[in-house]
Amino acid sequence: MEQLCRVAHVLWQKRVYRAALMGAVGAAAQSIVFVIVGLWLAFVRPSTAVLISTEIGLITNFYLNNRFSFTGNPHSSLPLRFVRYHITVLGSFFCQWLFVFVVEQMTTNIYALLAAYAAGVLVGFAISYTGYRLWVWKNHEASSRPT
Repeated sequence: MEQLCRVAHVLWQKRVYRAALMGAVGAAAQSIVFVIVGLWLAFVRPSTAVLISTEIGLITNFYLNNRFSFTGNPHSSLPLRFVRYHITVLGSFFCQWLFVFVVEQMTTNIYALLAAYAAGVLVGFAISYTGYRLWVWKNHEASSRPT
């Protein structure tokens, strides 16, 4: 147990692992909404459920990443980070929506739709993390100062 705690502590020190954990929590919230609204209760089409669930996941991820993953380094104001975050997540959002939309045009099979959704989330994480690191939580003041 002690070794497990040490490994968890070492991983927590690396930003990419914290971001991945926060992303997993946000993705879980997003996925629950997607499955309930788009597949289980079918209130809307699956591709429309991506829109709704992505916004919920986006807000959850922003809060968690801002609080745990990218804290400790100076950066821009909260509203500006939130706008940058939304812009950055558009690439991820588009991947998720496109994957689900394309599969939705071919089949109504829930497993195919879930696979498309999962693929979009995975591809989207890589796009989003790159944007977070290079733009949203970057110390823009330090990079704009003359050396």
